[in-house]
Amino acid sequence: MKKQSILRTFFLLVLVGTGSVAIAQIRPGGINLPRGIPTQGGQSGGGIGGSQGGSQGGGAILDDSTQNLYGPSTALHFYEDDILNNRDSLRYRLDTSLTGVHRWNFVDRSWNHLVDLGNLGTATRQTFFQPRTQVGAQLGFRAYDPYAIQQDEVRYYDTKSPLTEMTFFSGGRGRNILRFGFNQNINSKLNLGFRLQRFTSNKQYGTFSTLGSEANLAQNWNFLFHGSYTSPNKKYSILGHYRHLNHDVKEQGGLLNVQDTVDTGQKLFIYDGQARLSDLARSWERRHVYHVYQQYRLANGFQLFQQGGISFVKDRYVDNNPAQGFQNRVYPDTLFGSDSTRQDIYYRLIDTKLGIKGTFSGFNYRAWYRPRIYSINSIYNNSDTTRTTYSNARFENIVGLWLSYYLKDSSQHITAEGEHLLGRDFMLRGELSTRWFRAGYQTSFWTPDLLMQRYISNHLRWDNDFKLTGANTIFGALPVKVKDLSFVPEMQYHLVSRYVYYDTAAVARQFNGSFSLLRIGARISWQKKKFNASGQGFYTVNSNSDVIRIPALFVSAELSYDLIYAKVLYIQLGLAAHYRSSYLADAYMPLTQQFFLQNDFVVDRYLIADAFASLRINRVRLLLKMSHINEGFGVAGYYTTPRYLGLQRTFSFGLYWPLFD
Repeated sequence: MKKQSILRTFFLLVLVGTGSVAIAQIRPGGINLPRGIPTQGGQSGGGIGGSQGGSQGGGAILDDSTQNLYGPSTALHFYEDDILNNRDSLRYRLDTSLTGVHRWNFVDRSWNHLVDLGNLGTATRQTFFQPRTQVGAQLGFRAYDPYAIQQDEVRYYDTKSPLTEMTFFSGGRGRNILRFGFNQNINSKLNLGFRLQRFTSNKQYGTFSTLGSEANLAQNWNFLFHGSYTSPNKKYSILGHYRHLNHDVKEQGGLLNVQDTVDTGQKLFIYDGQARLSDLARSWERRHVYHVYQQYRLANGFQLFQQGGISFVKDRYVDNNPAQGFQNRVYPDTLFGSDSTRQDIYYRLIDTKLGIKGTFSGFNYRAWYRPRIYSINSIYNNSDTTRTTYSNARFENIVGLWLSYYLKDSSQHITAEGEHLLGRDFMLRGELSTRWFRAGYQTSFWTPDLLMQRYISNHLRWDNDFKLTGANTIFGALPVKVKDLSFVPEMQYHLVSRYVYYDTAAVARQFNGSFSLLRIGARISWQKKKFNASGQGFYTVNSNSDVIRIPALFVSAELSYDLIYAKVLYIQLGLAAHYRSSYLADAYMPLTQQFFLQNDFVVDRYLIADAFASLRINRVRLLLKMSHINEGFGVAGYYTTPRYLGLQRTFSFGLYWPLFD
């Protein structure tokens, strides 16, 4: 007991002293229509109480004998959505498998559905188009979303003993991730816990000293405090949490002297080349989120609920040498002050749902009223010494309804949902899931982002009156299970109208027509004795590449082999690979944190392969990984985003250590 207390203290001191965070928790898998990508692998455990969360296959679950009074089976967790959807008794056990341990960074954990600027902590975007799933105006800053803990990722715990989770990854090139978490039941009805995370990364190119802070590229702090309580008579429940993000990036603007993908001057893959921006350009984002969910049961099958909270966002961009950015074509010339550029955007949001929910004649139902109040204030310099402010505030009224019906058992159900911003946005969605197929449809019209509607800075400005963007989406999947093979062909079709995008000048524009996107592909998993394989591949047909760019071919896959050494050391050896076809990928504008169209730089097709060994002894999991093992075979490197190089070959080490008493 004393030894473990010392270990906790030591690990926390390392976290504060060196600064290094962990990966955002991934919600247990499954197809979410049409809200993004189901995860494969990762750290989600199986559900307890008649349901299964998380993915299957890959790595044996550690057998906790009766000699261990406390362990993964006594450290259970659940999510807010479980309580909201009347699955109050559903619990997930702590994951002990080796599946997905090697996917420790954010791009890998998304199976490359995320695109970044080639390094940990840099701006990200989605590879594929995703329609909006909520109504109401949004701010528009999403580049750092993967590095912030999201509402649906917050775990609430029910532990029989104190639970301490310690995670550390070191990935070379200055990439370090560290996480420390602690949870404890104060009594059988009340649980409190926190998570502290930090990560850093270093520059790959540009002029800097490797001995000091000049080498820093990205620094990130995350903090989460959460608690849950249920009354003794189980009529009242409350969940609450506070989330904090502090993310700082030195913007580089990409590699200098790279105009296109013709490597005539042998400058295309110079990792010690110059950056286009000076070391005085920085992006900084800070978020504070206070969130509460509570419900009260008035009668069997009838409950009152409240869900929502308050959010504060501050986004800052500073460049004290804007002339270099203009000279190197990162952004246009200054409009006001020539010596410096600075902008501060403040966003405040009060968003809550007040409603009723419950069960009736086999239906789960939910109806709500959702008042939303937001304000945005932007401060920009209109000279080298003076600054100007513009503001906007609005009150929105939203109503919504959700219904779900189980057909024969919990694995077969039909769901319908609708939400309407009075006088403006609306969204309707339906999904049917059976043993033989899953299919769904969504139609939605939403207000373009606030950033797209109005923006003023020292380099760019616009004031738009955009119409609602619309999308009709059809989704289908046919799960096929044959012995050890699971094969799920799927299709997504989007018909998009009045799409808003950023043109080749990085200015927000609206396309007044319609276009379609068809994505067909499959997800596959196979397990035979000690061999495991899983992957996904998609082909996309885009009817209008003038406003949106998506690689036509996308493949991510992995193959692993499990073995046991000396009856106590579990080992998983594997290879993972990702390939996407050539395309005119969007460029990045650091001033607005937005990706925009460009027609000069083809991000060429490339295969990235990684080798890994995941190990487990008792409850401690270890990772040894060599990324980009195929570097030097063929071309000398690759780009993730125009002028932003992907990482060279690196070695990673990781450790995950849970303590239960």
